[in-house]
Amino acid sequence: MEYMELLVLIITALTGTWITYYSCTRWSWSAVRSSATWSMIVALFFRFFPDLFPAELTRLIPVAFIGATFVGMVSARQTTSYLGIGLAALIYSVILLHTSAYFQGYGGALGTTACVALLVVLSSRYLRSDKKAYVGTRKIWKHLKKPVRRS
Repeated sequence: MEYMELLVLIITALTGTWITYYSCTRWSWSAVRSSATWSMIVALFFRFFPDLFPAELTRLIPVAFIGATFVGMVSARQTTSYLGIGLAALIYSVILLHTSAYFQGYGGALGTTACVALLVVLSSRYLRSDKKAYVGTRKIWKHLKKPVRRS
């Protein structure tokens, strides 16, 4: 794949992620409505105008865009930064281009790739935290320290 094609796919992923997230947060669309609407527009565009781009890009752009909208479906409660969403889209595009064949059969390559990209970005806040060793274990220890009542 040429560098221009790679750049087009990265821009496609960024656009799909940001426009989905924007329409969810600013226009109060549901995540499913936003993803489906923008994906349908892009898919129909490339269906009716298949000769605008080379054949390989005409096949890959709608697929990359649809998966990128999955990244943009993240809740605004989880992340409010367009930079974080953009970083997840960048990670998504790199994973999609290099390892999407390995995710076949795991709930779909696009959804799995989007999930992995979001988990990388969302977990980064715990790597910077001072409490990173205790994030998931506090409730477990609290539960284990309770005395067991026997009747």
